[in-house]
Amino acid sequence: MVIKIYAPAPSTSSAVQYNERKVAEGKASVIFSSKIDDPRNPMKTFERYENGSLRTEKMSFHASINPSITDGMTDAQVREFTREYMEKMGYGNQPYILYKHTDTVRIHYHIVSVRVDENGRKIPDFKERKRSQQAMHELAAKYGYDVGKKKEDGKEQGEEKETNPYQGFDPAAGEYGRQIERIAELAMTYHFTNSRQFDVVMESLGVKVVPQEDGSVGFIGLDPKTHKECTALIRDTGIRYPTMDEIDAHAKDCKGKIKTREKQRVANLTRAAMKKCKTELHTLRYLAKSGIYVAFSKTTDGKIFGVTFVDHHNKCVFKASEVGIKAAEFEQLRTSVWAENEKGGNEKSTSAEIADLAIAAAGAERSRRNEDEEIMRRGRRGP
Repeated sequence: MVIKIYAPAPSTSSAVQYNERKVAEGKASVIFSSKIDDPRNPMKTFERYENGSLRTEKMSFHASINPSITDGMTDAQVREFTREYMEKMGYGNQPYILYKHTDTVRIHYHIVSVRVDENGRKIPDFKERKRSQQAMHELAAKYGYDVGKKKEDGKEQGEEKETNPYQGFDPAAGEYGRQIERIAELAMTYHFTNSRQFDVVMESLGVKVVPQEDGSVGFIGLDPKTHKECTALIRDTGIRYPTMDEIDAHAKDCKGKIKTREKQRVANLTRAAMKKCKTELHTLRYLAKSGIYVAFSKTTDGKIFGVTFVDHHNKCVFKASEVGIKAAEFEQLRTSVWAENEKGGNEKSTSAEIADLAIAAAGAERSRRNEDEEIMRRGRRGP
């Protein structure tokens, strides 16, 4: 048996959507749940827990349980194993749901839970993967499985290969269509008010959107290092992509939702970057460390006439004007400060500044985490 714990995400929604889509396609089913109000709508319960936390950024607990075929575990055994495993991992009193996947020869299971308790306190995740291995070894004799990978039918047996959409497109992982499907599902959970902003979210996650003449949407994968096209046009009719009508409907729904605090966050961080950063690259990297992706719209001669911000922290997209900043301000920086530093060959010093900023950001993050831990220890809520 192998258990894979996926990287945590800001919300459980991506993990739930992935599994619920499998259920809708007849490739998965819910076989157990704990403390879920309605197993047909687990997000209702998860959102209640997520909304109770003011500080925790990564909410999802998502893991796959992959018994070997030779382990011979029944659904009933997997249900009982999951209950004990979640107890050992500190999630025994948390809401969680167990899905059985039958879309491959090897039957496997997915657990989805939330990383904060009903009082908004974070579930401790110190050395989580090491504790997971320990739990598996402790329960192996009782459930009769072997820990680790085995070779079955001449192939290596292990956990299901699945990329994390928050990490963007990965050309080395293969299954381009499925990767882009998950990334598109994630993008459709963002707050955006027009289809172009959806395109920018996808671009920030390594995928170029290519509208087709028949009204459908095609995609091209982008290399994570160069951000250049690295795949052919992908249009797999067997995979569920959002249509233009669905994108437009989502954008229309978002227009009525006010995001004042989120806009202010982007504005404050951007103003700080505009004051501190010496080049365009420095600016982009500075904001990226706070989870903000910046897309400049430029003329053929490089003049900036539009700016779009994607805040991955809050899953929101804004035009520069929406956060009180003019594209002309960036154009002025481009022709003055940025041009002077780039012409003067100061990229080396800029890199040093970026390293200093990274160290400072890491220190600030550690301080914030220490503050969070103290608040949790005392059982208080943040402001």
